[in-house]
Amino acid sequence: MKEIIFNIIAAIWFIAVLLGTLFFGTIFTVMVFFFDIVKMLKTGFSVSPIGFVFCFIFGLVFAITGFVPVFRRCYYKLPWLYPYCVMLTINLFIISIAESILAKGFSVISTPRHIITVILMLVQVIGCRIAMSVYFNKYPMILHKYDRAA
Repeated sequence: MKEIIFNIIAAIWFIAVLLGTLFFGTIFTVMVFFFDIVKMLKTGFSVSPIGFVFCFIFGLVFAITGFVPVFRRCYYKLPWLYPYCVMLTINLFIISIAESILAKGFSVISTPRHIITVILMLVQVIGCRIAMSVYFNKYPMILHKYDRAA
């Protein structure tokens, strides 16, 4: 009976919280690029970066899912979910850093500063993606079999 209750609680968490977070996290990662970064590049003016706020919120939900044993069951039932959550959080963090770099560089109207900022942003995104690829190639994300999650 206890297992059934834990499975129901895990299913409710997955459907009510985690699926929404995954959906909005995926959409928001694309939106930060198109609505903030492209907007700054087109207009030449800075906008307030909000990527870190959403990165914190999504990371908090993913951390709660990983820390609470009952909620962690969804990672074992769907083995692709844990790597997807980690990659989503890291990608949003990389885009948020790029957004912050661009916002700082475009806060002053200066063409050389804009060019240097765009180059710095591109180097940061490419460098972070290469570092992430090397790290995950060396240490793949594998969930080990568990005895009991709760």
